[in-house]
Amino acid sequence: MTEHSNYRQPTRGTAAFAAGEHLYKHGPMKEQDLEAALDAIGEAKLKGDALQRALRTGWLTVQQDGRIAVSLFARVSYDRLAGIVHVKYVGQAAAPRHSDVFARPTLSKKYIPDRRGLRRDIPAWSVRSNSSFKTVGGGGA
Repeated sequence: MTEHSNYRQPTRGTAAFAAGEHLYKHGPMKEQDLEAALDAIGEAKLKGDALQRALRTGWLTVQQDGRIAVSLFARVSYDRLAGIVHVKYVGQAAAPRHSDVFARPTLSKKYIPDRRGLRRDIPAWSVRSNSSFKTVGGGGA
């Protein structure tokens, strides 16, 4: 079956809701056992393709061993009806690397700008001589 992103929840009193509620309380079971259990408690019968519709919509799922179980979405829904609240995990705030600012190691001296201004170790070959802001080749006005 394909994965659904938007499930439809059956209304109370329907066969799919009763089957899901029974499976939620008692665990996964075979189709025949589920029908017998619903008949015994007097709930709505799984007539026609009601079970297939519940499986197709994703309300119920079939496990690898062939037993029918409640899907994750249905389990969360029944948990909500029972008063159990699931908090979504959104991650964890990163702890600060150092809790005290003054306990941090100091910044290396090579990354701290000189308080007197520009660096004094500029090589002579990299400095232009006779530089001006006049236009080169200026013809004039």
